[in-house]
Amino acid sequence: MKKFIEDNKYLIIPFIFSFLLGIVLCLFKIKSIPLVLFSLCANIFIIGIIRMILKKLKYNKKEKIIIITSIILLYLFYFISILGRKFIYYWDYSCYYNIQTSLEDAFNTSLITGIKSFISSCWSGEYGSFLCFIPEVVYNFTTKSISSYALSCVVVFIPYLVITFSILLKKLLEILKIKNNTKIFLLGILVFFSFPILHAMFIYGQPDILGLIFVFLIITLTIDYDFYKVDCERLTEIGILTYFLMITRRWYMYFILTYFLLYGISIIISNIKNKNKIKIILKHAITYMIIVGLIFGITLFPLFRNILVNGYDYDFYYVGGFKGEIISQIKHLGYFELSIIIVGMIYGIIKEKYRKYSVILLIQYFSIIFLFTRIQNMGLHHSLLFVHIYTYFIYMFVLLILKKKILLLITTILIITNFGFGIYNTESKIFTDVPLKTPEQKDYNEILKVSSWLQKKLNNENAYMITHNNKYNPDKFRNIYLPDKTIMNHMPYGSSIIGVHKFPTELFTSKYIITTEPFEPTSVDEKYNKIFLQLVEKEKFSIVKEFDMKNGYKILIYERVKDVDKEEIEMYKNCLEEESKKYPKLYIDIIEKYEKDMNF
Repeated sequence: MKKFIEDNKYLIIPFIFSFLLGIVLCLFKIKSIPLVLFSLCANIFIIGIIRMILKKLKYNKKEKIIIITSIILLYLFYFISILGRKFIYYWDYSCYYNIQTSLEDAFNTSLITGIKSFISSCWSGEYGSFLCFIPEVVYNFTTKSISSYALSCVVVFIPYLVITFSILLKKLLEILKIKNNTKIFLLGILVFFSFPILHAMFIYGQPDILGLIFVFLIITLTIDYDFYKVDCERLTEIGILTYFLMITRRWYMYFILTYFLLYGISIIISNIKNKNKIKIILKHAITYMIIVGLIFGITLFPLFRNILVNGYDYDFYYVGGFKGEIISQIKHLGYFELSIIIVGMIYGIIKEKYRKYSVILLIQYFSIIFLFTRIQNMGLHHSLLFVHIYTYFIYMFVLLILKKKILLLITTILIITNFGFGIYNTESKIFTDVPLKTPEQKDYNEILKVSSWLQKKLNNENAYMITHNNKYNPDKFRNIYLPDKTIMNHMPYGSSIIGVHKFPTELFTSKYIITTEPFEPTSVDEKYNKIFLQLVEKEKFSIVKEFDMKNGYKILIYERVKDVDKEEIEMYKNCLEEESKKYPKLYIDIIEKYEKDMNF
């Protein structure tokens, strides 16, 4: 502790000052600034941990230039991509923005409300607000639009990402005793930041990339530590970073589980011939696990309980299972990167000094896919779990061809080309299928017209939109005027995914019902639309507005003219018999509760 205070004395004073000032301002009900100060504290704490690890590494002048240049280039890439785009953030793309604004509202209400909101979100096991604490220090001083939120995450996260990856790379170079470090360092940085999966969802405003910062530091701290000697400073840092990773996103636990299990097995295998050393290692490791387990178990008990109790009926997202996920990952990589990853993997396993880490990462890769596909298949953001594995094997390939200058040049060009294919969304099996450019909303002006009508009409009334696909969904209209929440407050997120979304009673209670023509179903929303059109024929609704979206689609807005009755409820009940048998809590139970509450 004394060493920690000495090493971070320039950070501890502003940390304590910001924290105490934040509490005082909260007590005096000063809005906005307290959360900024708490965000500053969170960033100071992360910087302190990074500084502790950095002090053990030495960078030369060229490496420092590479790091700074990488940060600048990534800033340019993201700023050019985000500023001026005609893209409406919807679904998961707007999720963390909404959490960010909710967190601000909670702390603006009171300190206790803010703390409760933060803790309950971390315990929920879904989307915690821990991620939102970090960018608030920048976001608070922006226009508060979704794009400004995305840029705030870029401004804060990118330096952390570049620096922590460089730390891991330096550590790896040191352990593997690789010479010509600066050249390898440059190539390693190039390979990593040209990897499409890294940027896939961050470009859309999803800040899940924060977890990689903790992943890189955890690997750095454990890669050369075997528990033979008790290193309190290192063990504390590992515990804190693992804790942060757990509350970043629930699915990062797949990394935690597989990595630490394989890490422990590798330590035992490496020292299997020395029984006395194994005893000491096991004693230290078990003691540490008990201490950490108790801390995690007590403070995160609701989180673990929610994970264990939740059934996670994600049938809609289960597409192909294990085999299907392998195929998806191949498409994300493209045949070019797949081939160099396979060659790098083989080289890493054959070469003795690289074998240990190569085998661990290979087993971890298939273990994560196996465990993940017990519940669902992966989205692009989940593929962040593989970034450290893919880049390591590409790195192995680079080491293999390092002395073959022509081959190395061609590979470098193709790696950059692969990144370019992601930007221009060109279909090709050779290169990645990961989109690194948000699609332009060509009917943006038409959506604005619909939203303008809704904004005027929904001040005292509610609307429900049945359509819930990528082209048209409630979020396209709810989010277009954000931070103005007029439409959002009077139009729910919507329901369509069977086994995930509950039955929308807003079909009964909203004055306006919105659908499209033609109607493209996502899942169970097709049944909602079918029943609704029957109700239109029965003259329970009449059309009040029609918008031509100038792309072959029409937005149709209906007004309820007859109150909901027993017949209407029974029509939805009968239509959803199959879904109600499989997911009664999501369908029949909700409908019957509504019936009971309304005395039907």
